[in-house]
Amino acid sequence: MATPISPAVVAKPLIEFQEIGHNTFLYTPPTYTSQEPLILLFAWNAAAAKHIAKYTVAYQKLFPTARILLIRSYTADIFRTEPAYRRLSAPAVGVVKEHTNTGGEVLVHSFSNGGGNQLNEFAKAWVRQEGSVLPMRAQVMDSSPGKGGWLRTHAAIMESLPRTWFWRLSGTVLVHLVLLSTFLVHKLTWKENPIVVMGRQMNDSTIFDVRTPRVYCYSRADVMVKDDEVEEHADHAEARGWAVKKVCFEKSPHAGHIREDERKYWDAVLEAWETGPRNC
Repeated sequence: MATPISPAVVAKPLIEFQEIGHNTFLYTPPTYTSQEPLILLFAWNAAAAKHIAKYTVAYQKLFPTARILLIRSYTADIFRTEPAYRRLSAPAVGVVKEHTNTGGEVLVHSFSNGGGNQLNEFAKAWVRQEGSVLPMRAQVMDSSPGKGGWLRTHAAIMESLPRTWFWRLSGTVLVHLVLLSTFLVHKLTWKENPIVVMGRQMNDSTIFDVRTPRVYCYSRADVMVKDDEVEEHADHAEARGWAVKKVCFEKSPHAGHIREDERKYWDAVLEAWETGPRNC
C-alpha cells in the first residue's frame, strides 16, 4: 500500500452500482468471481455518494473481482420495525445467500450508528430466515457503536440535513423536538434507547458469529461517537469471546479516519480478512 488507495475525489461516485432494492445497491465487476469476498458495506446516516465512493473505490482496488453490496442509511431507518426491515432487506439477503451458497465468503464493513443499525437489523433478518448467524469472515466497525446520547444524536442528525440556511437555523430546534418526542415515547412505553439496544445485540452470539474477528476503527476527536464508548463495546465483545482489534486515530473526524492515516486503516481491514475463519 505504498500509493494512496482511497481517492480524494471520485468523478462519478457509485455510477457502476445498480439499485436492487430499498437503499440497496450492487456492484458486479466484469471479472467477478465468488472466490473473492462479497463486500457488504453499510454506510453511515445520509452519507453522500461522493464520500461512500472513497471506500467502494478502495475495495475495488483491494479486491478487483469482488462484488460490493452497499446498503445506505437514513434517519427513518432507525425507527423501522423488524418486520418492515426484513421485507426491505430481502434483495440484499438474497445476494448474500447466493454468494455463500457457492462457497463465497463475506467481509462486513459498517459505519457509525446508522450503518451499525442497518447491519444489526440485517443480521437479525438473516437469523430469522436462515436459522443461523450471518456468515462473516471479517467485520469492520467504523465510528461505532455509540450509546445514542442526546447531544451526540442531535449532532449526527444535523449532519444529515440539507446545508441550507433554513435547516441551519431551524433544524436544530426541529431535531431537538424530534428527540424529545422520541424520549417521551420510550419512557411512556418502557422502551430502551434503540441505539443502546443495538449495541447490546451486536455482542449477542445468537445474532453475530463469535468466530469472526472484529476491527473497531475510531477517533479521540470524534464528537458524535466518543472513543470511550467504542472501547467499552470492544472490551465487552472481547470478554464474550470475539477476537478484537482496536484501531485508534487521534485527530480524524467521525467516519473519516482514512484522512488521518489510510495505510493504518486499510492494513487493519486486510489483517482481519486474512486472519478470519475460512468458509465459516
